[in-house]
Amino acid sequence: MVFATPYQTYIPLPFDSGEEHKDLEAVLSMVPIHIVTHASQLPKEFLFPSSKNHLIVGFDCEGVQLCHYGTLCIMQLAFLDAIYLVDVIQGGEKLMKACKPALESSFITKVIHDCKRDSEKYLCYGLTIMNNIMQALYFHFGIKLHNVMDTQIAYSLIEKQRGRRRSSDNPISFIALLSVPNYCGTI
Repeated sequence: MVFATPYQTYIPLPFDSGEEHKDLEAVLSMVPIHIVTHASQLPKEFLFPSSKNHLIVGFDCEGVQLCHYGTLCIMQLAFLDAIYLVDVIQGGEKLMKACKPALESSFITKVIHDCKRDSEKYLCYGLTIMNNIMQALYFHFGIKLHNVMDTQIAYSLIEKQRGRRRSSDNPISFIALLSVPNYCGTI
């Protein structure tokens, strides 16, 4: 399939649903994907958080040996109407400084899956447990990530309340979570 612009993609249909999706038009709609190298390419409501406009953003980071000494390369932000791939290498400290208020804001919920498994946790300065994403953001850019919702932890807590436990050595993957009918059931 050929797209009008190189930065758009289709939202995939559930593979084994066996029936047409209730909102087929929404499922087949185009979702723009923006490569961000400058703060002006990000939504203003993200850059300038406000108590009048709470946001929920899908969030993840990719890098090389993410931690105190590693390199943060890409920050992924998913909004309802677009996806932003923040090129931290190209945009550098100036771009991350512009993102700092949003990442530290309590008015923007950052949703991530299995943040603790993205990296190894360890005791930092004898007081705080930090994962590698948080370390990279803090040690490289002075960003203290706030208001994070981890879908893997939420799943584990709900299952525990229901009397079902999953081994901490075998946490649910994002794909497996999407296939659980009581939660997402989209695959």
